[in-house]
Amino acid sequence: MNFEYFLRLYGRERKYEFKAKNVREWEDWKTNFRKDLIRILGEFPESSDFKLEILEKSKLRNICVEKIKFNSSKDIEVIGYVLTPEINLPAPFVIAVPGHGVGAKDAVFGDSSGYMKNFGVLLAQSGFLTFVIEQLGFGERREEKDIEEREDKSSCRTYAFWALMQGKTLIGLRVWDIIRTIDLFLENFEIKSDAIGIYGISGGGTTALFTSAIDDRIKATVISGYLNTFRDSILSMSHCECNYIPGILEYGEMYDIASLIAPRFLFIEHGKKDPIFPIESTVFAFKKIKEVYDFLGVSENIDCEFFDGGHEIYANKSIFWLKRILQGK
Repeated sequence: MNFEYFLRLYGRERKYEFKAKNVREWEDWKTNFRKDLIRILGEFPESSDFKLEILEKSKLRNICVEKIKFNSSKDIEVIGYVLTPEINLPAPFVIAVPGHGVGAKDAVFGDSSGYMKNFGVLLAQSGFLTFVIEQLGFGERREEKDIEEREDKSSCRTYAFWALMQGKTLIGLRVWDIIRTIDLFLENFEIKSDAIGIYGISGGGTTALFTSAIDDRIKATVISGYLNTFRDSILSMSHCECNYIPGILEYGEMYDIASLIAPRFLFIEHGKKDPIFPIESTVFAFKKIKEVYDFLGVSENIDCEFFDGGHEIYANKSIFWLKRILQGK
């Protein structure tokens, strides 16, 4: 009985359900939705000097690997791996965003049979200058107590609750890290400003979706193992605390937020047996987003692959798609 209250709230019309009838209405929807989205994510920190440092250099087959750190704001330090294959510069640039687990090193040096399958290396081998970011709360960007307890124990609970109690969100801070990553690479690395992509798996797909919804500099987005509805995934089973954004459903469902990416390029990759993001709701969400692409007359800019697998990177059709969009191949 009591749960009916929440279902009734969910059934209310959301502020930014897509209803545009012409381009002018779409532009207003996009502008106003983005403004409110940034606000409910907690606004972004102030930017600061990058203080870029190279921490380590190594070689992985024909790929130069540089571990770097820089500041996305005064008190936030970002760590990650720059993977530079033997390609001509300036080059197309892709940010690889790992999900929960060991962290960024798993996408570079991990077991290829794991759910992230060294996808950072795979992107570099495909001809992209690649940055594998360590998300806030993962890997080396964790609290000491969590690092000591277990290699794959995140600090999401600590950071998410501290953020929420102070009007911020962990998703918003992770989005800010990606925005500043793009700033950093445009200023300090030889990348093509018109060929920037992002590829995120699971919790990395969350960050990829929200960042691409806000930042038009991202030309091509691959979301793996995340796109769904909030109702059927985040609200229907146990998920990490970092997924929750106060009030988000007053404004839009997950597919409404993803529709802000249009008319830019979007690829959805999803396992049919994913236990925490059910495929039926992923298919539904994809159709809702495609309606916006159809409305804008750019149906060819959105694609998908629903593969026979679980909660994992597939990196099959999506890699060829990225090469076509960002490399013109």
